Amino acid sequence: MDWLTLKPDNEIDWRRKQSEILAFISRYGGKRLYRNVYQELLKLKHLDLSKPGTLLQLVTVQAEDGPRIAAFSGATGYGQDLCIIVVHPLYRGIGLGTALLKQQLAALGSLTCRIALDDLSALQMGFRAGLCARGLIKIHGGRRGLLLQDSTQDPILGLSESSGKQESVPNLAQRR
Repeated sequence: MDWLTLKPDNEIDWRRKQSEILAFISRYGGKRLYRNVYQELLKLKHLDLSKPGTLLQLVTVQAEDGPRIAAFSGATGYGQDLCIIVVHPLYRGIGLGTALLKQQLAALGSLTCRIALDDLSALQMGFRAGLCARGLIKIHGGRRGLLLQDSTQDPILGLSESSGKQESVPNLAQRR
């Protein structure tokens, strides 16, 4: 398995890789993937990938016809604008999603996620990666979810100890 951080040099390379990622997410993301998450990924430009709080990673495996995506993780705005992890069904249950989430947290220093209460595998992944439940929230369609954050963020105000700025917390769709 190869672990890659996406940093395309130009818009053409990014659009090619983005197309591959969107096809992977569409096929293996499951029903928990909300439309706005897909749209957020669709409107990302290659220059957006160098913004603070943005990290896109791929895990690939070598197939007979070349490398294939085994897992994808993405976060923008420290997870507040977008936070997604999708793992191919053949590679689920081996800790790949948790490892990707841990890498995001380590690289970004701060991460916020919203996860539906009935998505037990995603909740388990978040807790195993070191995120803490900060509150019960409503997500799409009035469903209940948990707000997960790293331990350095203020649980009441959503303040990061490092930045001191208040930040809103939009949707997370995680699929392991």
